[in-house]
Amino acid sequence: MGYAISVIVPIFNAERWLLRCLHRILHQPFRNIEVLLINDGSTDRSGVICDEFAAADARIRVIHKPNSGTSSAKNVGIKASSGKYIAFLDADDEIDELFFVKLYATAEEHGCEVVISGYRTVPTGLSVSPHYKLHSLISGKDLILSAAAVHTGNDLCFAWRSLFLRESLNRNGITFHEGLTIGEDTIFHLEALLTADRAYALPDILYFYTVNNMDSLMSSLYKPYLERSLILQYELRKQLSETFGLCAHDHYRKDMAAYHIASIYSMLIRNFKNSPVPATKEDIGRILHLEMITDSTKVLGYQYKCSSLKEYLYYLSIKSKLAAVLYSWEFRAPFIHGIIGALRR
Repeated sequence: MGYAISVIVPIFNAERWLLRCLHRILHQPFRNIEVLLINDGSTDRSGVICDEFAAADARIRVIHKPNSGTSSAKNVGIKASSGKYIAFLDADDEIDELFFVKLYATAEEHGCEVVISGYRTVPTGLSVSPHYKLHSLISGKDLILSAAAVHTGNDLCFAWRSLFLRESLNRNGITFHEGLTIGEDTIFHLEALLTADRAYALPDILYFYTVNNMDSLMSSLYKPYLERSLILQYELRKQLSETFGLCAHDHYRKDMAAYHIASIYSMLIRNFKNSPVPATKEDIGRILHLEMITDSTKVLGYQYKCSSLKEYLYYLSIKSKLAAVLYSWEFRAPFIHGIIGALRR
């Protein structure tokens, strides 16, 4: 008998969290699962722990591989999976005891290719339900468009909040893009939804996402690959959005532009601040001339929604490509703060 769900867990140096994660998976009331533990070149005891669990539970398979990133590990898991559906879990997270029960029941009842749930951050306790149209069987494209702010609201993030029909992923050739080190889940989710005729969103909080793991990739202060990865993420997001007609919808197009200004530009600036090599005015100028920034300011025009005069002046500096002003703003604060003060008087 085939498994109902293949649970794919990419693992890299996660011994601190792994026991808790695996206990949560294996003690679910939903038993018809296979658990694929993809040990991505861990140098701690993660591999040993995986092998010990596999020896005790026939549902577990362990694949040891050289380290090549979480996207590669997930793709190895997809290729090795045999379940009707696929779920992804991060090794430092946990799931509700009804995680598989509710997602599987919904997928089976409605014949879904993608089912999306809510999550809670740990230890901060922030509960996040999908901003999509809830309890409605619609196409993945319509589900995306049902969210007022799918990009700035991060609704496309986190593959672990969803259940995917394996046959649909294989039929459409959907895997994780191994050139991405940031935002790989977003592109995967976008592709999976845009090729899905039947998608469904639940408000239920079923996943517990650890946000204070200082060993995780996202917690590292400086990421030397960040700019390259974000450019690729933008290109893929834009290509998919245009190919499937999402950009014809004004709210979608403007929200994607706002996301690149409010989130991506800010992420690049933070990375400069954490760099071992001091940023220069030329670095800021290069960022301002990236296609994702120039395209975004063209879409937004002068209608960018801001919470303060300071934020709007900052946006105008980005739109006008005032590298010297922005460099002073971020790295020589007294200079620009004096200008802002004068404008307010």
